[in-house]
Amino acid sequence: MRANVTSPPELRRLLADYGIRPAKRLGQSFLIDANVVAKILAAAAIGGDDSVFEVGAGAGALTVALAASARRVVALELDRRLVELLDEVLGDAPNVSVVQGDVLAADVEALLGGGSWKLLANLPYSVAGPAIARLMQHAGRFSLMALMVQREVAQRCVAAPGSRQYGALSVMVQARARVTIAGQVARTCFYPQPRVDSTLVRLEPRERCLVAVHLEPAFRALVRGVFRQRRKMMLNALAGASELGLTRQQARQVLEAAGIEAERRPESLSAEDFAALARALSAAGA
Repeated sequence: MRANVTSPPELRRLLADYGIRPAKRLGQSFLIDANVVAKILAAAAIGGDDSVFEVGAGAGALTVALAASARRVVALELDRRLVELLDEVLGDAPNVSVVQGDVLAADVEALLGGGSWKLLANLPYSVAGPAIARLMQHAGRFSLMALMVQREVAQRCVAAPGSRQYGALSVMVQARARVTIAGQVARTCFYPQPRVDSTLVRLEPRERCLVAVHLEPAFRALVRGVFRQRRKMMLNALAGASELGLTRQQARQVLEAAGIEAERRPESLSAEDFAALARALSAAGA
């Protein structure tokens, strides 16, 4: 009989059998609440015809549920020890492939192949921002995404321009998807219990990304560069972003072409504004 990894005693036994102690440096806290598993499946509207890419399979609570409810699952897990454990937890599930790898380095296109996919991810705080930014580069591959992240990261994803939480991650996500909060998840739903609460975020990719593919590198450099100087006026932030290599006069011309006042600050600009700036940079040959 397969272990019930949503049962804390069974999970602890299984981890002990494999000599696994959850690693703080990896942010390992395993989901142990079946109701939360159901909430994640509902947020992503998982059905029998779906192909699902799961990032951060952990001990397999969500993976087991996906094996029973989706057509095909590719589960990515960083920890080699957990990949071995997952083989036992999943048994002979024919529709699940468990892959050892790092979401920050994995070849997502090669893992998924063709067709439409849904994305489910449980991301530790230490890598949540970079992981989301990288996954957003592949947003067009997913019809729907549901991410479990620390509450503060979720707030950054949904933050509006001008708010304290609004920043580079907000822009990167909102340029590619419409973001909503799908639910709050208490720290008691995980083992070992983390020091923070989590939030389930639902992302619906835009039919047309605000940023064309060929502008992606310039867009990322622009957003990161100016948000490192978020308190400066846009003219100074653009001219001061080493990634862009603009003179003050070139920065002024780019702002004028994008229809953005030089006195505005980065935190006041929407994702649409940043997309317009990326187009203006490209047109100026910057």
